[in-house]
Amino acid sequence: MPNSTRPLPDGAEPADLVQWLHLVATETDHYREAVGAYHRVHRTDLSALSVIMRAVRDGVPLTPRRLGEALHLSPPATTALLDRLERAGHIERHREPGDRRLVHLTATDTARDTGKRLFGPLAQHIGEVAVKYTPAERAVIAAFLRDVTDATAAAREEATDV
Repeated sequence: MPNSTRPLPDGAEPADLVQWLHLVATETDHYREAVGAYHRVHRTDLSALSVIMRAVRDGVPLTPRRLGEALHLSPPATTALLDRLERAGHIERHREPGDRRLVHLTATDTARDTGKRLFGPLAQHIGEVAVKYTPAERAVIAAFLRDVTDATAAAREEATDV
């Protein structure tokens, strides 16, 4: 269990925020590992379900290539993943009528139900925390998290562009 009872400083320094974000990331990893093991769902499949559900929520068409890029998988690994997800009833593949080479992925009701079952408890607990803050505070937190996400992606690109 993380030391989340440690008192917060009056003025959190950037290093304090980085430490808290690291703890959030670590706990999220532990959650995925525990839920995946409990439900016998591979970690990559959980990540794929998360990407698929986000695409559904955002109304963004998802292709095998985009899913593979989002998960940093090779084309053969992406194909194996899609085969597993399709066998489990989580996705359907649909060929574009005008260009049969183009495949779109759609989430099934099974995927949505599985996503709710696996990630619902996490969303509920985080939601209970979020309502403690005013809408204006939540807007600042959301902007901060968006910017941190962008900064993390930029750091990854910089660190791997050696």
